[in-house]
Amino acid sequence: MKIKFIVTFCLVAFMSSSICFGQVKIGYTNIELVLVYMPEAKQMERTLSTYQKKLAEKLRAKESYAKSKLAEYLEKKEKNELSPSEEEAREKELIELDKEIQKESQDAEYDLLAKREELLAPILEKVQNAINKVAKEKGFTYILNQTTSSGVSTILFGPDENDITEALMKELGISIPSSN
Repeated sequence: MKIKFIVTFCLVAFMSSSICFGQVKIGYTNIELVLVYMPEAKQMERTLSTYQKKLAEKLRAKESYAKSKLAEYLEKKEKNELSPSEEEAREKELIELDKEIQKESQDAEYDLLAKREELLAPILEKVQNAINKVAKEKGFTYILNQTTSSGVSTILFGPDENDITEALMKELGISIPSSN
């Protein structure tokens, strides 16, 4: 609640001070909505899903190998087939395998995030270029995003004519979904 108040206060203060220096026209859009309908963003999600499955499969193979080594160790230990030095060596091997799995899991998360950033960069650049063009055509000084990435609305009220989402989607060649 405090954040909304602070954002609103700063926006009002900024607009009040800007009026003294000239006409400011502020527009807004919902970038998240635009991204949902962009073919490039849909393709990015499919690519990321495939990449994630590939990373998960690699991790599952390593986990399966570790489970088989653990089962083998437990079986031999139960049958007293291991000398104390063999038992210690196998325990160390299992500990190392566990560390490797944890590291691979963390690396996979990092790789997935890096891949997402790599694929998202040209999409966001395309959106930004379209925003710049629409803003210039419609005479806006500023364009704000209507919501945060978590879906929290940052524009609590604004005239419908200052919402450029539809114009942005047209500029990007995205067919606008009908509101049923």
